[in-house]
Amino acid sequence: MAAALAAAVPGQTVTLPPGRYAETLVVDKAVTLAAAAGGGTVWLAGGGPLVLRGSVVLSGLVIVGADPSLPAVVIEAGAPTLRGCEIVGGRVEIVGDASPTLRDCRISGAQLAGAHAAGTGGPTLEACVVTDVDGTGVVASAGATVTLRGCRISRTTGSGLRARGQATASADGCEITGTGRSGVLVEDTATVRLRGCAVRGAGTEGVRVLGSSPASPGVPGLGTAAGASAAAAAPGPATGGTGSESADGRRDADGPGGADGTADRPGPEVVADDCELESAGTDGLLVEGAATVTLSGCRLRSPARAGVVAAGASAVTLTGCVLERVGTSAVVARGSAVITVDGGRVFRPAANGVFVADAGLATLRDVAIEEAGYSAVHAAGAASVTLVDVTLRATPEHGVHAVGRAAVRVEGGRVSGAAMSALHAEQDATLTAHGCELAGNGIGISANATASATATGCVVTDSADVGIRVGSDAKATLTGCRVERTGAAGVVVAERGEAQITDCRIADATGSGLVVWRAAAPAVSGLLVARTGKNGVFVGDDAGGAFDGGEITAAAFPALHVGARATPRIAGLRIRDTETDLSLADGGAPRFERCTVTRVRTVNIPASGRDGAADGPGGTVPGTAAPDGRDGGTGADGEADDRPEAPPVESLDDLLAELAGLVGLDRVKRDVGAQVKLMQTVRRRQEAGLAAPPLSRNLIFAGNPGTGKTTVARLYGRLLTALGMLERGHLVEADRSAMVGEYIGHTAPKTTAVFRRALGGVLFIDEAYALVPPGVGNDFGQEAVATLVKLMEDNRDRAVVIVAGYPGEMSRFIDSNPGLASRFTRTITFDDYADDELADIVEAQCAQHEYELTEPARAALAGYFSGVPRVRGFGNGRLARQVFQRMTEIQAQRVADLTDPSTDDLLRLVPDDVPSS
Repeated sequence: MAAALAAAVPGQTVTLPPGRYAETLVVDKAVTLAAAAGGGTVWLAGGGPLVLRGSVVLSGLVIVGADPSLPAVVIEAGAPTLRGCEIVGGRVEIVGDASPTLRDCRISGAQLAGAHAAGTGGPTLEACVVTDVDGTGVVASAGATVTLRGCRISRTTGSGLRARGQATASADGCEITGTGRSGVLVEDTATVRLRGCAVRGAGTEGVRVLGSSPASPGVPGLGTAAGASAAAAAPGPATGGTGSESADGRRDADGPGGADGTADRPGPEVVADDCELESAGTDGLLVEGAATVTLSGCRLRSPARAGVVAAGASAVTLTGCVLERVGTSAVVARGSAVITVDGGRVFRPAANGVFVADAGLATLRDVAIEEAGYSAVHAAGAASVTLVDVTLRATPEHGVHAVGRAAVRVEGGRVSGAAMSALHAEQDATLTAHGCELAGNGIGISANATASATATGCVVTDSADVGIRVGSDAKATLTGCRVERTGAAGVVVAERGEAQITDCRIADATGSGLVVWRAAAPAVSGLLVARTGKNGVFVGDDAGGAFDGGEITAAAFPALHVGARATPRIAGLRIRDTETDLSLADGGAPRFERCTVTRVRTVNIPASGRDGAADGPGGTVPGTAAPDGRDGGTGADGEADDRPEAPPVESLDDLLAELAGLVGLDRVKRDVGAQVKLMQTVRRRQEAGLAAPPLSRNLIFAGNPGTGKTTVARLYGRLLTALGMLERGHLVEADRSAMVGEYIGHTAPKTTAVFRRALGGVLFIDEAYALVPPGVGNDFGQEAVATLVKLMEDNRDRAVVIVAGYPGEMSRFIDSNPGLASRFTRTITFDDYADDELADIVEAQCAQHEYELTEPARAALAGYFSGVPRVRGFGNGRLARQVFQRMTEIQAQRVADLTDPSTDDLLRLVPDDVPSS
């Protein structure tokens, strides 16, 4: 072959017969070397690399390297062309200003690199295959410009394509698969442009972009074949030569350091259009240092870790990209990185959709983030995030979560299906929202700790919990916002929370409209509250604030509740179409100015705080309400209100003391006390904007007659009223005769009428089992029970039902209708009184009626009660009261026989006064 080349003149073709040629050649003539019998039949296997210069053309040759770690082909100058060639067991080294073209070639079995361009030339690889490389597939370094078209790079232990130094690499329609490290690695000030490429199954990152590398000693550049061999064989990495990739994947093929051995230069640049990054072993795209990356129309699927990571001082722009099923967070910015996402979609990341930390800066426009495993957008540290017209959907945590000192701004867009909050800020974070739609989330907007939130023109609908929550020590400014259909309160300002609420609207809240918790003092103006399940505005104990203007309509509880020691100023408030305008706890001292009350049944706001005349049917003209606060108007259903008068509001501590003072009933006191504590906690959680645990206020009282069931039921209603969980707390007693009719169509109205009288209080049904007598299949009592179940469901927050009777019969009663078991989940058992407790009842009767029970008489009483059989129907407290009455009758007969009875004779009950049987 050497002789044939020596004899050939430029432009000639040297046709090589099949065979294996063990020659080391330097080809520097413009000739063509071609396999006469076609590709794969001529093998060049010399002791050194094949060196090419000028315009030589190789066609169909197999070139075998002597050592996989050394070059098999060195292209030193000119523009050689390799067509249909195969390079085995060594790399292709391109140095100097050489600009070769490799077309339909295959490079395999090399170490360190498959092809390495280390000069200033512009090599082109078209439809080539680079595979089975123990190192990097293709490396562009120094000032080379490498172009890849339709190439396939696979099965490399290092990266697939690497660009470093000041090199430029362009890949169009290429496929990089099965790399041991990064699919594409870009360093220093290199530039890479990818169009229509696919990077699949990378061992680490799909694409990794690094800033400048640290300088290191180098070996002189590769100018000759000998120089190339020397550099490749050198023990350390060489400038312009090849080196091994380190364990962290940062170095491969041509070693560390820039082409000129300098460091800390401007970072690399990557532009990728319509590419696919799939199944990366770590991150889909990792950008570090002072690098700039732009992705347009790209798709990133199933990386093991993050989708896109921007770190250091990098800048990343994603336009119209799709990130699917990411192993951790889809888009990450940390350090001082800047990331911009314009259009596109993030779908099912295992962690956050977007995670921004440190001093990272992120801007998202018109992006959809769906079904994130954590929060859709999480901002931490001193991060700054701007969302414009972004759609966030279905996350088990928050739509937007800002912590630390992060600042998040949300302009427009929609958040739905966030199990926690649509927008949430905590610690010292700042949240600003304008014109957002927040639908079907746990909470619409929440701020905790010392965070601050500003919301303007936002719409919060269908929250499972509260609409907007301002936590303890947090600050919020709400302007022109609308909150509708919340599962709890509309807006909650928690303890010590600061809020300014202007021209907002709250409607159809299941709980209260606006809740102001302890020690909070918001500034509220122009607030409209309509159709709340509880109070329109609830001002808790020790709270304050200023309420200017606004309106409360159709509240199920009193329109305004003011707690103990609360001192709000309320001016120009309009209240209409509500049962009661104000409920006031002990020590509450609101100040009213120019308020208007219209179509309100019970008016408690003092006349001095009201302004103007009421209008409409059923209204109350200020100053004309009856002394008891009732105006004689009609109820919500247009019928006269025949409910018993509500008892006065009482202190919870006084009521608990009254419960403790009852004789005996230790188990009842314990159970009722536990129920009160539970409801007290539930009330506090609801008004603090927290989810309430499951709670049934309806009770079963199981016990024999005379054990205090009616007394405790009456006290239970008063306790619920003191807790703010019932409007009136009165007791309505009923039995079968009051509820069951005598003919078809009579029962339901009777039951409804009884229940209606109990609205706002307690319906106590004694001997409830009599409604469904055993063995009677078509009794009207079944209709009464069915009607009762329906009324309890429709008015579950407006009335409490207590059913009472013998324990065994009560179990049968609950089993008589499936709806009863779900509405009566708690039974309080009333034990029979002990002998000494019955004596205590008699002694209490004595004190009430000014009698004195002597100690001998008390001992005789104990003996009497111990002899009474404890059979079904045992009278308990009723028996004690009957015994007391009998004792007074016996004493009266005894004292009447005395000539001159003393005061002591009239007071004392002695053993002779105790009945004998």
